[in-house]
Amino acid sequence: MELHSISRITLRSTDFSRTERFYHELFGWKFHRHSDTYLGFEPPSGIDGGFQRRDTFTQGDSYLIYILVDEFESYLLRIPELGGSSTGEIEAVSESSQYVRVFDPDGNRLALWRNISPAYPR
Repeated sequence: MELHSISRITLRSTDFSRTERFYHELFGWKFHRHSDTYLGFEPPSGIDGGFQRRDTFTQGDSYLIYILVDEFESYLLRIPELGGSSTGEIEAVSESSQYVRVFDPDGNRLALWRNISPAYPR
């Protein structure tokens, strides 16, 4: 990783068990408890980070990060089953990229990002 690259992301969680289940089952992330207040995560590739334990925080009071997916439908079906939410509204960034905002069970705002071919829109 080069100097000045984003190297870590910290979000918030009120329940580490619920947070770990959501991200592990949806994306296959691995987790490591660093302390009673910090749960580290490791995705299959890309930026790693962690969740800081908070008793409360406001929904959306976190950074928006984009998680690359190849399609939206299966994720949007699974997210509510794991305690998250989304309006399912697809926002186009360009002819070749789209994203959908979602919330995890603790209210952390995320976005599912996909690249599409302009010749084959989904």
